[in-house]
Amino acid sequence: MPSSYNPKTPLALALALALVDGIETYVGVIQLGGVEYAQLTRFLIMRYSVLGLIADDLLTVAIAIIFYIMAGHDGIIGFFGLVNLNIWNGLRTAVVASNAIVLLTNSSTIIPLVVACGIVIGITFNVPVIMGLIKGQYRLTHGPGTVKTTG
Repeated sequence: MPSSYNPKTPLALALALALVDGIETYVGVIQLGGVEYAQLTRFLIMRYSVLGLIADDLLTVAIAIIFYIMAGHDGIIGFFGLVNLNIWNGLRTAVVASNAIVLLTNSSTIIPLVVACGIVIGITFNVPVIMGLIKGQYRLTHGPGTVKTTG
């Protein structure tokens, strides 16, 4: 990764989005009696109530931390970690926005549209990464004497 890259920024975004999503899910599902569309979240809430929601958020945070740890490495592992963390943040951003719209307007949402918007947001988050790859700022292999992305 380039020396100017700080992997803590997308991790902080992932943690903030997980917290906001958990609060929105608590208000929408537990307080207002709404329907949760995510199967794992629905199962955990039905089975364990608020503790299930906390477990779901902890799982979300654990996945983000795994991607963060990957992003901190050099080579293809770091590249995939950063790209996946950005896509994860894009999807979570779309879910948080969708939840906010549902709570504010008392309407429903179209899940494939939310996923599509999340992927577009994730790709947008990855534009600097892709540009860095094109410019040869990323070293995609490990060890001495290995090939870099530039000639």
